[in-house]
Amino acid sequence: MGEEFLERPYNEVAEQVGLHSVTQQGNLLAAQSNQMQYQMEEAEQNLAEAQLDVTDTLTKINHLLKQDNLKINEETKVLEWVAIEDSKKRVLTEEGVDKIMQVIQSYINKETLLSNFDEKTIARRMLDFSLSFSALIFMKYEIFFRIPTLDECKVFLEERIKDKIKKKRISLELQNKEVDEKKIRKVIVDELMERFEYEITKIKEEKTKLNLREFEMIFTQLKALVESIHNRAWKGEERGSLRRHFNISEIIGGRTQMPQKRSGGWFGIGGR
Repeated sequence: MGEEFLERPYNEVAEQVGLHSVTQQGNLLAAQSNQMQYQMEEAEQNLAEAQLDVTDTLTKINHLLKQDNLKINEETKVLEWVAIEDSKKRVLTEEGVDKIMQVIQSYINKETLLSNFDEKTIARRMLDFSLSFSALIFMKYEIFFRIPTLDECKVFLEERIKDKIKKKRISLELQNKEVDEKKIRKVIVDELMERFEYEITKIKEEKTKLNLREFEMIFTQLKALVESIHNRAWKGEERGSLRRHFNISEIIGGRTQMPQKRSGGWFGIGGR
């Protein structure tokens, strides 16, 4: 009796300690599980936001329209966008860039990605985009495409005068005649002044035509980006991709619950 009396409290204490240890382990596992579940949910949310975020694409389009360049920063060794050094070489005006960005944002967005398009719908929307965008640009090209200022036209005229003087000098030298560049310049300038307005207009037209030649490449790049966004929404593929990822994450996280079997088989159907 004495030994049993001494062993009983010891066994009870051991059982209580064991139960306490199991409880602590259970609480720790539950806390770890909750933490993992929270991290997975946060990761899922971040993934969904990143997958549907088109900010980087729109930012890149804006830089390309402004003809900025990607260059490596010598200090950080990271690629950075750098504004074009000579703004006179820009093809589009600020108003042109802003208007094109407004149009593009109505196609490249989260709503388009989460749409459900079939082949015919995508083809029809791309045709509408192509026709409307081309019409908009060409109907207002004088506003959207940069036209040289009078100061720029003056520079072009100076270059043209220098070229004419050089040709005239070479011609006189070949004929072994006296070359007086001041007189040659005066004659050429006097001739230009008689049709000054015409020359200025001609320079502006020539520069505008050069800028318009850039339109085809600009349009091709934008059309490709818009089409790729639509293709991601083909048959709701983008939504399906997100849904599949969430389902996989739930299975990995142990949150998927199998249906309980009832006495009559699955969902009560079948034998008894």
